[in-house]
Amino acid sequence: MIPSRNLLVSLLMTAAIARMACGAETASDTQDPNSSGTGIDAAGGYALSPIRVELGGYSSHVNNGFGNWSGGQAQLWYRSRFFTPAFTVDRQTRPQGNQWNYAFFSYANWSKSFYTTQAFSWAPQKDPLDVYFPKRRYDIRAYWKLPPEQKFIIDAGYTRFDLGAPGHGQIFSAGALYYHNKWVVDADLFINRSQPGDLYSASGLLAVQHGQEGRSWLGMTVGGGRELYQLVGQTPFEARFMSYSFSAFYRRWLSRHAGVVFSGQFLNKLDAYRQAGGSASLFFEF
Repeated sequence: MIPSRNLLVSLLMTAAIARMACGAETASDTQDPNSSGTGIDAAGGYALSPIRVELGGYSSHVNNGFGNWSGGQAQLWYRSRFFTPAFTVDRQTRPQGNQWNYAFFSYANWSKSFYTTQAFSWAPQKDPLDVYFPKRRYDIRAYWKLPPEQKFIIDAGYTRFDLGAPGHGQIFSAGALYYHNKWVVDADLFINRSQPGDLYSASGLLAVQHGQEGRSWLGMTVGGGRELYQLVGQTPFEARFMSYSFSAFYRRWLSRHAGVVFSGQFLNKLDAYRQAGGSASLFFEF
């Protein structure tokens, strides 16, 4: 049962990466009213293509007998001036079996100083004890750009996830984004509530990103905190873990309409296991 709780770390890291992507794009792009939704990168005059398709795979090794975890992912983004939806399909395989995950993510610009992100995902379960993704997950997050220059953004969010038989929980979060020229810095605090047991724990993330649309992006994320949940069986007991993680990615445009993405990740869940792996993707814009 312990590996399924790696979902919490994955949820937090995925959320941070998504926030940085939205923050960087929203911060560095100005919209041309005659562009029919295609953004213009103010730093380099790069016209953002409205459609992005990304295809990739990932693999990692987990010690203490948990084996190799691998999978593939496909993403479809449609970027417009006021609303940007994205659809993701993910399939992960472990020694015990495999599971599919289907997700919808979007961000909406409500004004020059306020925007939100919202998401929903669903993962059918073949075996209630082999859980690699939340059965259902809901996310909402709000961002405010502070005057006068709107380079500093504060945000707050809420996530609810249902793992099925292992339990369910909520994540309450607050953070801040700061961007300057080609730099984006993101810091976040998460309060995690796990059921059964009504157990609370906390964790945090710090991420830094540098780059420009149409050329390249380089980003790094470090995180750590406490994980607390209850294992239900003949004799229920509380599992307590401290963990820390590090991830990095590099996105590079090879041409006007195509590029590659490479990433690596390391997770050390103290007294449980260590996980190290990477991913590679191709993306196309048109």
